[in-house]
Order: sequence, then C-alpha cells, then structure tokens
Amino acid sequence: MRGGVVLYMMCVLLAASAVAQNVSVSSAQGQNPAAFIQSEMVGSGVHITNVKFNNSSSNIASHQIGTFQSNGFIHLRMGSGVVMTTGNVSVAPGPNNTGSKSVAATPVYSDSQLSSIATGSINACATLDFDFVSVSPYITVNYCFGSEEYPEYVCSNFNDVFAFYITGLDPTTNTVRTWNMAKIPNTTSTQHPDGIPVTINSVNPGQAGASGGSGSGCYYTYSQYYVENNYSTGVQYDGFTQKLSASAVIYPCVQYHMHISLCNVGDNSHDSGVFLEHGSFNSPQAQVSLAPPTFDTLRRSRSVTVPIGLDNTDYSYGAVTLTFAGNALVGREYICVTDQGDTLNTQHRTFTLLNSDVRYLTFSGLPTALLDEPRNIEIQLATSLCQNYADLCTYDTIRGVIAEDDVVRLRDTVIHAEGECTSVGVEVDYALRPLHFQWIPETGIYFPQQQYSAASITEDASYRVAAWDDMGNTDTAEVQVLISPVGIGSVDAGNPMQVYPNPADDRLVVEAEGLLRVELTDVEGRTVAVSDADGLRAMVGTYGIPSGVYTVRGVAADRVMSAQVVVNH
Repeated sequence: MRGGVVLYMMCVLLAASAVAQNVSVSSAQGQNPAAFIQSEMVGSGVHITNVKFNNSSSNIASHQIGTFQSNGFIHLRMGSGVVMTTGNVSVAPGPNNTGSKSVAATPVYSDSQLSSIATGSINACATLDFDFVSVSPYITVNYCFGSEEYPEYVCSNFNDVFAFYITGLDPTTNTVRTWNMAKIPNTTSTQHPDGIPVTINSVNPGQAGASGGSGSGCYYTYSQYYVENNYSTGVQYDGFTQKLSASAVIYPCVQYHMHISLCNVGDNSHDSGVFLEHGSFNSPQAQVSLAPPTFDTLRRSRSVTVPIGLDNTDYSYGAVTLTFAGNALVGREYICVTDQGDTLNTQHRTFTLLNSDVRYLTFSGLPTALLDEPRNIEIQLATSLCQNYADLCTYDTIRGVIAEDDVVRLRDTVIHAEGECTSVGVEVDYALRPLHFQWIPETGIYFPQQQYSAASITEDASYRVAAWDDMGNTDTAEVQVLISPVGIGSVDAGNPMQVYPNPADDRLVVEAEGLLRVELTDVEGRTVAVSDADGLRAMVGTYGIPSGVYTVRGVAADRVMSAQVVVNH
C-alpha cells in the first residue's frame, strides 16, 4: 500500500513535469498593435512606426496573434516571443494529440501579396505591417514555422505559406523593390535570386505526404531544417522548422516597410503558425568603448586624456555626440579637445569615430578657473549612425572631478642599481620653491635633507620621502631601491669607470679604458642620451634632461660598465 502511494505520487510528478513542457500562449486581442510589437518583438538598433495587424492600427480584433512561453520545451529553441496563426492562437500549445486541429479565425482576413508563392487560394491570413529604420546595414528576426498540414500534405496544393516581405531601396540593385527574408539558408541562385521561400513544400521530412505528391514547388533536400513533432509535449503542430534566422542587407538610417504574413492555402483548416523570438527583430549597434570610463581628478593647470573606440566591428564609423552635464562648466573651468584638435563644447559637440581607430579626448583645466571647491565633470556620449532617432543611440558616460592644483606633489620612484646604489633622488611634479626634504629612514643616505643625495645602498631598500614648502603644504612619495648582482663588465677595481661631475648640470664626462659608447637611461629604463667615445672618454650633454637619478652604461670591447648619476639643473 505504501509503495502504491509512492508510485502514484511519482506518476503525478511526471505528469506535472510533462504539462510544464507544453508551450503556453496568451492572445493579444484588444491590445494596441504598436505597443504590443514594440514590447514583444523589437530588439535593439531598429526604430518602428505605423504598426498594423491585419491592416488595422486599431486594437487587435482577432485571436490570431499573441505571446508564447516555451516553458522548457527545448525543441522550439526559443524562450518566448510572438506567435501568429492562421486560426486561433489557442491551437498552438501541445501536446500533439490530433493531426488536424483548427479553430477558425474571426474576423477572416485575406492577403493577396502572398499569392505569388502560394500553390492555391489564400485564406485566413494573419498579417503584421510596420515601417522601420535600422541603425546598421543588417537586420534579423528569428522564427520557427509549424503546421498541422505536416506531414500528410507535404507537396500538395495545401501548402500553407508565410513570408517576411521587405519593401525599400535594395543596396545591391539600388532600386526600390520587395523581397522575402524568410528563405531557406544558402539557396540563393540565378533561378531564385532571393533564395527559396520557407514553406511546407520546401522544408519537410524529405518525402511527399500521404495526401501529397501532386503539388508544385516541392523540394525534398532541406529536411535538415525540419522537426517531426513526435513529442508528447510542446506544440500541437505535427511538424515545425528548426529555429531559423531571416536576415537582410539594407541601407542604415533609411526607412523600409516590413510585411509579415501567414496564410492557409487551398482551404481553411489544418492551422499553421509562426513563432517570432522575443526581441529578435534587431540590428547590431555601435557603442562607445571607454578605457577607462572615468578619471579621478583633473587639476586646474593640468590635463587628462581618455581613449575612445567603437566596440562593434560591423561598423565603419559612428557619430558620437557629447552632452555636457555636471556642475563644472565647459569652456569656463575646463576644455575638451579631440586628438584632431577640435574643441568640443555645448555648440560644437559631435565628432566621427572610425571602428579601426582609437580616438582621444583630452580634458584640460583652465588656469583662470576659480575653484573654491571640487566640481563634477560628467560627459554623456550618444553613439549612432542615425542621429535623428534617439532610440537608436547607445550611451556611455565619462565622469571626473576638477579641483585646484596640488601645491606640492611628489612622484613615486624606483631606482635600479648593480651591486651598489651610490646616488638617490625623488621626482617633484609640482611645487612652489623652496622645498624642504626628509628621507625616512636615513640609512645609507649621506644627505637625508636634500632632494638628491649621494648614497651607499647594497641591498633592496624602501624609503619614504617627505617634502614641504614654507607655507606648510606637504606631500610624500615612496622611493624603492632595487639592487641586482654585479654582472659582466660592471665596474671593478681593475677597470674603473669615472663619471663626473656628480651631480651633473649641463654635461657629464665618462672615462674608462677602451670605452666605445655611453648610454644614459632613466629610472624606468628609457634611453635619454647616447654618446660615442674615443676609446677613453665620452661627453654626454644633459641640458634639457629633467633632474633626477639616471644610470650611466659604458660599453667597451670586452665588458659593460654601469654607474649612477644625479642630474640636477
């Protein structure tokens, strides 16, 4: 008895699981077609207007259109979206428990435009029309077509049809024409310049049905796109196509017309339906890519640069429009200049961005700005090819703060030396002289109250250097000394390299036996000066080189020597 209860409960759970995998639908009757399609079908990059269902912009009158939820029925390959049917949308949900289900549509609408691809009379049509503008040259919509005509009426005259017709300027011919997007993939040919339309007679199990074989336009070679509905759950239709993608190449920012239509052919029974994936009518959009999207603080007498690019390579270019917000005033407290020298402001605020380039915006504080407190800079960037359509723009924001100058500012410094560091220094980015210094700790520093000092440091060390002016403004920086082992050609007692004067002002003299070449590098390893030697001596000009600690590298035929020197103008 207990086991029977468990078995009963298991059966109930399995039945509930099966029911949960049936597609569910909800009719859109009574809804505004424009609001319905915008919400359920339209994705990014397209702007739609003049929406009509069955040639009416009034509230939807029939049950031929609605929404669907797949509820885990994986064979549909869609989670949700719009369903259009030749009869009532209530036919669409599974299970597939009959081979000929239909519920007549009221009122009945006919669409003569589909007659060109139909094999018989057109009945019980469901049509959706709208104008649209695309932000890029590509548009797509994902769909799945199913029918009760499968498989019995394959290659008969009961060839229920549907189409996604576009009317507009064709970029290939540069003429206005109408063509069908709903075509079997890779079937474009001289005979079918727009491809073979997706119908029951073209996408099927690969053989004629029991009541078929006499219809026209039959193809048995595209069964890879057909799904035989032998599942106990899902949809009612006896067969359906795989999830397909209808696409077209068009002109961006140019208005086109879309006509989606689905009709019974030959009679008004055996319903058919088309599922349109939620948000899949879309066009790829260009977006501003910022790296980094924000900056910390812009000082009144300095500048920061922000790189900008497009993150969608389908675009050749994008127009970027800036909106200046925040309480910092552009043109009064800071300026914004492109890398091509164009000053951007509230009157001139658009520039072109190529997808293959990275552009730069430089923000510079104005010395005349009166900054009693920090102010916020906020730049909103809208990117689109179609500037007249706000909903086709994508957005990003640059944020930062502009503030008064630091009165004293030091720069963290790393000093590299071989064997022994004999001189140290700290870099000052900004200050009003005179400055006072203190090195902490003083170990190995001969003059710990000076910016530059002779030293004797043989192991890695870290110092904290404080600097202050006579007004009490102060800053600190970290100076790291990294000692590497003495390598080949380093200074030794037998082959000394003399470097003087040290500290150097406008010139530096380097002497060593067999000396051929001298290089001067900064603390980051960048070469700032090079001089040839005569076998004994080289003279290196240091005029114009910033004050700081540098490494002198002397090259001889049989060795390389190095030493450190302080440049102090």
